[in-house]
Parts: sequence; C-alpha cells; structure tokens
Amino acid sequence: MTATAVEPTETTPGEDPSEAFGEELDRIRADVLAARGAEDARYIHAVIATQRGLEAGGRLALAVSLLPPAWIAGTTMLSVAKILENMELGHNVLHGQWDWMGDPAIHSTTWEWDFLTPADAWKHTHNHLHHTWTNVVDRDRDLGYTVFRLSEEQDWRPRHLAQPLYNFVLAPLFEWGIALYDLEPDAVAAGRKSWRSFAADLTGFLTKAARQLGKDYVLFPLLAGPSALPCLLGNLTANTARNLWSHTVIF
Repeated sequence: MTATAVEPTETTPGEDPSEAFGEELDRIRADVLAARGAEDARYIHAVIATQRGLEAGGRLALAVSLLPPAWIAGTTMLSVAKILENMELGHNVLHGQWDWMGDPAIHSTTWEWDFLTPADAWKHTHNHLHHTWTNVVDRDRDLGYTVFRLSEEQDWRPRHLAQPLYNFVLAPLFEWGIALYDLEPDAVAAGRKSWRSFAADLTGFLTKAARQLGKDYVLFPLLAGPSALPCLLGNLTANTARNLWSHTVIF
C-alpha cells in the first residue's frame, strides 16, 4: 500500500485550521480504505502461514532438543514465531486492522493471542483507553503504565528515581506486567472500577495464564519426553525473547 503524502492545507480567513486538517485526514483515510484489497489479504495470510510454520518447526525441533543444534534452531524459530504472533498479528488483528476482510478467523472479535493478558482486557485498555486519550495525562493509562513518569506534566514521586531499575526488571517479564496492568488495580483503588468487575477480569486472567503456562511449561515439555528440560528452557527463552522485543519496540 502506497503512503499518501500530506500537503499543507490552505485555510480561508476565519476558518478553523483544525477543521481543515481534520478534513484532510478524512480524505487520506478514505483513500487508504479504498486501496485495500487482494494484495493486503495475501500479505496477512502469508504472515500467518510463516508464523505457524515457524512455530511448528520450533516445537518439533525442541521435541528433540537434547541435541544442542536442535535446541538452538527450535528456540530461534519459536522466538521469531512468538514475536510475529504478538507484534504483527495479535496487536494488529485485535486493533481491527483486518476486520474489513470479513474473515472470522482473522477478526478482532474472535482472535485470541499467545500472550498472558486476555484479548478483551487488552482491547479495553489499549484500543479504548489508550487510543482515545493518547498521551493525555490522567486519561491515557499507557502513558507510563501507571508506574513510570514519562512526561513533565505527570506529578513527580520519589519512587520515580528507581524507574530505570524496575523498567530493567520489567523487560523480560513484560507480558506479566501488561497482564497485571490490564486488570486495572489502580482504577479499583480510585473507585473507578468495581470489585465485581475486577474479580471477573482476574478470573479471566487466571484462566488464560493457566492455559498459557500449561501449554509452554507442561504440555510440550511432557511431549518432548527425554528432551523435557531443554524443551522447557527453550520455551522460557522464546517467551523472554518475545517480551524483550515487544518491550523494546513499545518503550
């Protein structure tokens, strides 16, 4: 898809420049929507096929990962597969980027990603709160994820002196941080979210976490038999690599 250049918008005396700018953005949006088609569909299907092929290859290699070359190959393939699934597929599909295709298998309402936080919880905090109030202090919770100070408009607290340290700790555990963040415990404490809603979200998180942890750290290691331990370590390494990658891109 070819990017559309934004030309300076001329305004007449008395016209609100923001209105003219908004109209120009609407025209660009219409052009982009009109350009979607078969080429885009081929792209997303190719990414899905590549991701699933890498995951299958990685799982098979880790099943015989007592052999060091198999462990390296399997861990590398699984790491790339998890990065693709998280950043290129999960993030974009859950944004509704591919809803226009009408494919129920690649739709924001049906997709569940390979990540600890449930898709519905992430769509609420990211799609609704973050993209409605992007970088607006006290409205966009993604501005510092409630624990970091990223803007001079945010109140300073002594704990912010340590944020380079706890950001370093967060990076390899990023999916856990996002999952806990999506529970919105700060909103519960402030009275903006009910305990009943929090309990329902917590149940969803625990269910999803049990499924994710069971898959990577119980099921596939058991299937690997004699290679159970290196398989488990390969899965742990792949998840950590994905966490570091997504943390680096986002921050």
